[in-house]
Formats: sequence, structure tokens, C-alpha cells
Amino acid sequence: MKAIVINQFGNADTFYETELPQTQITPDTVAVAINAFSINPMDIAARAGYLQSPFTDNWTFPLVLGWDFSGTITQVGQNVTKYHIGDQVFGTLPSNHAGNAGSYAETAVVDPASISTIPAGMSVDQAAALPIAGGTAYQAIAQNLNVHPNETILIQGGAGGVGLFAVQIAKSRGAKVITTASPAHTALLQQVGADQVIDYHTTAVSDVLSSVDAVFDTVGDIAGGLTVLKPGGKLVTVGGQPTPEQLALPDKSVSFQFSHSDTAVFDGLITLFTNDQLHIEVQSLPFTAENVVKAHQIIESHHTTGKLVIHITD
Repeated sequence: MKAIVINQFGNADTFYETELPQTQITPDTVAVAINAFSINPMDIAARAGYLQSPFTDNWTFPLVLGWDFSGTITQVGQNVTKYHIGDQVFGTLPSNHAGNAGSYAETAVVDPASISTIPAGMSVDQAAALPIAGGTAYQAIAQNLNVHPNETILIQGGAGGVGLFAVQIAKSRGAKVITTASPAHTALLQQVGADQVIDYHTTAVSDVLSSVDAVFDTVGDIAGGLTVLKPGGKLVTVGGQPTPEQLALPDKSVSFQFSHSDTAVFDGLITLFTNDQLHIEVQSLPFTAENVVKAHQIIESHHTTGKLVIHITD
């Protein structure tokens, strides 16, 4: 199979294209011909060598990175009954996948518990953009913060891959949604449901907000979020690690979210999509090493809108 790999940790320009043997299915897994895969911030951390155990436990060089994918099932293990050859699916690979088993490749072997069927109307690129970013947002908004109608939530970093999903999920639950972003992203955020967009370049959230019910932090500004969170409110972050003092606050709940998406989470996202409550913003690039390098560099610039996807085939 064709794969885009690294042979050492380092800068984005270390990626190159090579041929690798396909991994073999087991009785409990399925093989997928990958249609598209998306690039996440954790991919950048992995490439740079910042991830540790359990991610790296099974890694060897040349290393195929990547977790998100969409694809078409080509083989089905004998114990798998839910899926069949030809099904189009999307999902995520194990966090500790083997070094030759990432999604930056033409094929992958996957656990049926970590995939769902692509619904009608969703493109393979949109499906590839959904698993980690959409799953992270869904867990935060629908599960950990459990946002209710008429609550006010601040989403820090609304235009990024996770933030854009979070804005829409919170809006679908009847919340008043306030988010931070640059002015270039204001129109898009209003289009997908944001009630108020704060320009973080010029305005601190504490200057214009107070007593919000919940905060979802995707950018690492835990301190800023806490200044506007009401007593008894909850803050969930995926952007930074709370300090011991923040975790010990007597009147506010602060937690770091360890995200793990599965079929149940994906099915929740599919329901929103089929109800026209979830718009999936993607930028697609063809399957080349040069475009993987470009995608990594764009994400490192911290100025992405939605998700970057590498398209292999329809």
C-alpha cells in the first residue's frame, strides 16, 4: 500500500511517500480502503515527538501517523456481523496503533466499535473530518458539560476544528453560544449559530462577559474562562492542563477532557448532521507527501478554519 511516513521525529518536511505491506485483519476487525483522512493537532505533536505512552508503545519507523479516516470496507473478520464488504464508513484508529497502521495510507485495519456508517449526503471528506474533532466537541458539550436549553456557554476558539463543531452542538441543545475568534471567522460562526463572537485580538472575555454557565476551552486560556464562569459552573478544557489551584477551586468545576470517540458518539453526530444541525467545514487537498507537509504547516500556524482533509479517492 502507498503510505506517507516519517523516518524520524522533527519538522513537517520530514514526510515522504513509500510503499508498505498491508496489515492483516483478525476475526474481530475489518479492512478499509481509505478514501480520505484528516489532520489533527495531535498529529503535529506526534510528528514532533511530543507524544508519549500509550501513543508510542507500538511505534516503529517508518511511522505512519494519523487517526481519523473515511473509507470503504474491503474485508470483514469472521466474527464481525454489523458491517459488510462495500460499506462506506468513518472512524478513528486506536490511540496506540502500530507504527505501520496509521491513517496516512491507502488501507487500514480497524475495530468495528470505532466506526460508523457514512450517512446519505455526507461526503467522504466531511466524514474523515468528523471523528476526533467532532467526537471531542460532542463529549464536551453533550456529555461532560451536559449543556441545557437557555444556558449560556463560552466556547474559546470557535473557528478551529473542535470549536466549530462545539458551537453547533451547543446551539442544537438550545444554549446561548458565545465564542472567541478572529474577525475573519465571525460571519461563518454566526452562520452556524454563534450568538456572539468576541475578537480575542482586541477584547478580553472578562471585559464583556460574566456569570456564564459553562466554558469549553480549546485554546488553553483556562484562566480567562474562569474569570467569566459563574459560581457552580463547569469548565472543560482540551487546550491546556489545569493547575492544581484551578482544579481545587471550591466554587467552580475545572477538568481536562481525555477524549475517546466511539460508535455511540459518532451516531450522535450523525443525528445532528441528518437533522441539518451540523455543518462540516473542510479544506481538502490531494494525497501527496507535499500536501501532508502543507497541512501540518497550516495547523501549526494556528489559523485554520474547520478541518484539513487529505483526499485519496471517492
